[in-house]
Amino acid sequence: MNKWKDILTEFMKTEATEYVEIEVREIEHIFALLLIGSFTGMPAPPAGLVLKLLPYLGPELLIMEKRAVNDDDLFGQMAGHFDI
Repeated sequence: MNKWKDILTEFMKTEATEYVEIEVREIEHIFALLLIGSFTGMPAPPAGLVLKLLPYLGPELLIMEKRAVNDDDLFGQMAGHFDI
């Protein structure tokens, strides 16, 4: 019986950790959107605050750069979705 309890406990810890990791990733995306939201038409925070928080935005900027490089061929992406 103790073996099953240990297995269940380990499973629950793994699931909880995965949920927390997903939530952290989404909070990082929201953080990036708040700091550079002026590009999307959202009201931006004061420039001084953005400059102080900008160093914490490094991973998000890398993700945005990768997406910008990969998103240059919008028609190609749509064709890929429809197997054209």
